[in-house]
Amino acid sequence: MNPVWLIAIPLALAFVSAFWRSVSGWALLVAAFFNAFAGVFGVMFLTDTSFSIGGWKAPYGISLLVNDATKLLLPVANILFLFAVLSYLRKGNETTKYSVVFLVALASLNGVLLTNDLFNLFVFLEIAGISAYLLASTGEGSGSKVASFKYLMIGSVGSLLYLLGIAILYGAAGTLNISELAARVSSGQISGDVTLVSSLLIVAGLGVESKLLPFNGWVPDVLTKSSRVATLVLASVYPLAMVNAFSKVLLAVGDDRTMTLVILLGTATVLVGEVLAFSQKSLRRTLAYSSIAQSGLAIFLVGIGSIEAITASIMLLINNALSKFMLFSVDDQVIDELGRDDRNTLNGYGRKSPIVGVTFVVSALSIAGMPLFFGFRGKLNAISASFEASIAVPVIILIAAAIEVTYYFSWIFSFFKPVGTAQTPEKRMVPSVEFVAFGLVLSTVIVFLGVSSGEAFTMFERAADSLVNGVLAIGKAILGGM
Repeated sequence: MNPVWLIAIPLALAFVSAFWRSVSGWALLVAAFFNAFAGVFGVMFLTDTSFSIGGWKAPYGISLLVNDATKLLLPVANILFLFAVLSYLRKGNETTKYSVVFLVALASLNGVLLTNDLFNLFVFLEIAGISAYLLASTGEGSGSKVASFKYLMIGSVGSLLYLLGIAILYGAAGTLNISELAARVSSGQISGDVTLVSSLLIVAGLGVESKLLPFNGWVPDVLTKSSRVATLVLASVYPLAMVNAFSKVLLAVGDDRTMTLVILLGTATVLVGEVLAFSQKSLRRTLAYSSIAQSGLAIFLVGIGSIEAITASIMLLINNALSKFMLFSVDDQVIDELGRDDRNTLNGYGRKSPIVGVTFVVSALSIAGMPLFFGFRGKLNAISASFEASIAVPVIILIAAAIEVTYYFSWIFSFFKPVGTAQTPEKRMVPSVEFVAFGLVLSTVIVFLGVSSGEAFTMFERAADSLVNGVLAIGKAILGGM
């Protein structure tokens, strides 16, 4: 199967939905199902790695790259997107009203994951960004509109900086193919000053969508004030695609001095994100700052650039996507039942709804990096890889992890705090069928990956190798064939 269908089908259905609103909900459902199944059964078993668009082979034409990293991230992104659609499909108005936006977002996010061309990546980033701005404005009241406008302003500046960075690279190399650029940078065909300036601009540009400090001021308001279905996508699928794009580009064209800066900014993002998450009284706002910290952790590992570091980065990215999807789903359940999600309001909620409570515990412990959960394996690899940067870096990461463990355990204790008495027993609350099904599936995956043997993690190492060495190998083959 040609992976271009993962982009073409949602775009075609978005076009149909724009003119035929009565079928927009069904079109969104069909596209989400198609991409989920194609991402698992179509892309994962492909043997070809590069697919040319329009019959023009690289480096002259645009190519889609299907490597071990893509095969790992595409199924996760598309399945989570499907879960988000199914979770809120019964809320009719919310999904059908914005179905075209969701369809365009689905197409563009797959494009971001697949493309091997810097300008084509810019196009997909712009489409995904516009979709995100619209999704961010879907919340009730004016707060979501203000948050969306702030996101738009910061995102627009980031896009211009990224475009300027790739323009400089194109002027120096005459190509925008990521693999060929990696080969030219590696062989010294591009001046070090050119790669320094261009990669700094690219870091600033992609840093906005990747939640990198100091470009992440839009994140807390967007994740707390947009509609709940939009938040699920923005908090789980978007970080997966955007941080992967950051990794793919910087590993290919990043200057060593820029990578040192990435380590510093990533480490600062982790520490600031965890400290701010610790001080929040609202669960959703805590999760928003935790999302910033998790992105920073994945990005600082990109700055190190070794296979061990990129392996940990990919593991943490996927763990964050799975866990944040469930954590924000738990927050949705709390708000649906109680109307608020502050600590005092949700005291004892885990006792009233044990399924929701257990789902929260599994997700929170995995994000916090507790043993027996997937996040523990990722954090362990991250700390091990961080010694390559400086002895101070793992110390900072451990301090941030300690803060993270503290506030997540605090929320867990609040969830299971006794509030009833013998005279007034706690009233049981039953979550939706969708929540139970998706929570069970994702919790099982998190626990399975947490207790699996080391052999099960070779797929993450292969994915890292495809980003560190595989892209470069393709570029050398392109140069050799010219």
